[in-house]
Amino acid sequence: MNETIQTILTRRSVRDYQPRQIDDKDMQEILHAGHYAPSAMGQQPWHFTIVQNPDLLENLQTLCKISFQHSDNAALREMVSSEDFNVFYHAPTLVIVSGDSKAIAPLWDSVLAMGNMLLAAQSLGVASCWQHAPITIYGSPNGSASLSSIGLDFPKGFVPYAAAVFGYGVLPLPEAAPRKPDTETFLK
Repeated sequence: MNETIQTILTRRSVRDYQPRQIDDKDMQEILHAGHYAPSAMGQQPWHFTIVQNPDLLENLQTLCKISFQHSDNAALREMVSSEDFNVFYHAPTLVIVSGDSKAIAPLWDSVLAMGNMLLAAQSLGVASCWQHAPITIYGSPNGSASLSSIGLDFPKGFVPYAAAVFGYGVLPLPEAAPRKPDTETFLK
């Protein structure tokens, strides 16, 4: 099995992180991989917001918890009811990919960029976990204003479409969930 496929097959969503920050060199390589994602007509309509400020992460977590408490989703309400719940699993870095809303396919382009970053992180020994909470906050009534109130703004005309936390995971890493059967159809 080649190294790229091995990286894909061993990546896991990690939900427990060491407090130490990602090395700057590793963070730059992860971002570089994001910049090389495919995009519709080569537009590269993304912008990466890297949040490493602990106070900003804590303020964003508070917004997420409030949102979860008022959610229609019972699982989210139950999660946030736990006193030790941390939306970002104590990860030291959150990356949000926003896309130019006037681009051809900003959602898909942003998600592909994040996918590249998740795989690059794995190849460097940096753990990661997809994070939809900031995207949910943005999409809620007054969401953009709420994020702006804590100092989290995006370029004008850009919408956040993908987010993930990054850091050094607490070992051991989780096992892969079983793959669902019957998810392929060949038409030859």
